[in-house]
Amino acid sequence: MDKILVIDTLFSYERAGLIENNELKEITIEEKNNFKVGDIFVAKVKKILPKKFAFVDLGYDKNGFLSITDNKQQGLYIFNEKTNKYTLNLKEGQDILVQIDKQGTNIKGASVTTNLTIAGKYVVLLLNEKNIAISKKIENKEKREFLKQFAIENLPKDYGIIFRTNCHNVSTEEIEKEVLYLIEKAKDLLAKANYIKPPMKIYSGKTEVEKIITDILKEYDKIITNSKESYNNLKNIFDNVELYTDNLPIFEAYSIENKIEKALNNKVWLKSGGFLIIDIVEAMTIIDVNTGKNINKSFEDMIFKTNKEALEQISKEIRLRNISGIILIDLIDMKNEEHKSQLETYMRQLCKNDRMPINVYAINELGIMQLTRKKSSQPIYEMVSSVCNICNGSGRVKNAEYIANIILNQIISIFSNTIYNSIKVYAHKKVIKCININSIENKKIYYEPIETTKLDYFNIEKFIQ
Repeated sequence: MDKILVIDTLFSYERAGLIENNELKEITIEEKNNFKVGDIFVAKVKKILPKKFAFVDLGYDKNGFLSITDNKQQGLYIFNEKTNKYTLNLKEGQDILVQIDKQGTNIKGASVTTNLTIAGKYVVLLLNEKNIAISKKIENKEKREFLKQFAIENLPKDYGIIFRTNCHNVSTEEIEKEVLYLIEKAKDLLAKANYIKPPMKIYSGKTEVEKIITDILKEYDKIITNSKESYNNLKNIFDNVELYTDNLPIFEAYSIENKIEKALNNKVWLKSGGFLIIDIVEAMTIIDVNTGKNINKSFEDMIFKTNKEALEQISKEIRLRNISGIILIDLIDMKNEEHKSQLETYMRQLCKNDRMPINVYAINELGIMQLTRKKSSQPIYEMVSSVCNICNGSGRVKNAEYIANIILNQIISIFSNTIYNSIKVYAHKKVIKCININSIENKKIYYEPIETTKLDYFNIEKFIQ
């Protein structure tokens, strides 16, 4: 299987496309210099809601969200005997070290934690807890014992560590080297924090592209980048790296650009003639399966085959679009229970190809299959778009006829309840076209079209003639 990672970092976005057998499987898009999971800040506590959470200033438009209860003991925490939990002992205006553990959205700020970590290729260093964890995939007992003993002997007080799966086939010398390096990095970081005026970022976590390279580097057959800096960094850790120098943009050369555009559409056609409608809302993603142009003599057989084809495409779309959280798939209604069982099994098999854990639940009595997928980063649509200033994110705008009706009611109210006998309406030309009166009982109405993208914007000027 040919696996190629194509990296584009020339302009304001860092983008990467994972291609398997000439098919785009994953796309990562991240704005350069934007805050991300893993970034550490010296922040300032802005507001505290007792026993719940606090808002902290990170230096961005939206404050970070910090839970003030935690099950880990640390200098900032005090024990609450009633809840049997440790609670952050905070005051408004206080400076505090926090790390982003969940990206924000267009609506709310990022989630942050005081449990700081620094991730390397082989280990994750925990700056304020004493746990020592070793990946279960490292099965060699001697190596596990060595890693545990090494951590006990070398970790500073109140530090913990997670030995990642990548430790499995690497020398102990390489692991030792990284651990000691991360410890020194953490000490410098904490010392630096004492002299920083908040809000200020003092440590940058890995970009999404760096995370992908770290997690599945050995699976690639080739990495291609248009950045000399990326090329020079990658060739030290990976054998088959290529610097792209052609004039045609790299994402166009590998047919990725047009596939990103398709991944932003909510309608996806199936080969059989059926189609999917993908609606992403704040709480969940809803995917509707439709037969469309698919016509088959055997109705029940046609439904089963369309649903099966839909699930295959849905598994690809979820991975490509990076959809996470609750996913509801509204399948075409089936009466055959065996068919339902087969589709559940089939979907679980398909989801094994995804790097993110996915749980698949049984089809319920309404014909809906529910999935949950772990969130790793923002979905594509959030990476490249923002809330519409016309519809405010609803995806819909009022009809010109309805807005005209609102205006007419306001006109009647003005003439009925005030002494004004003339008014002038400023509105979009489509709205004005729907208003078909120029006078009411000797009272004059004038119209003037205005240039506006918001169809529902209008103004009424009142005067006496």
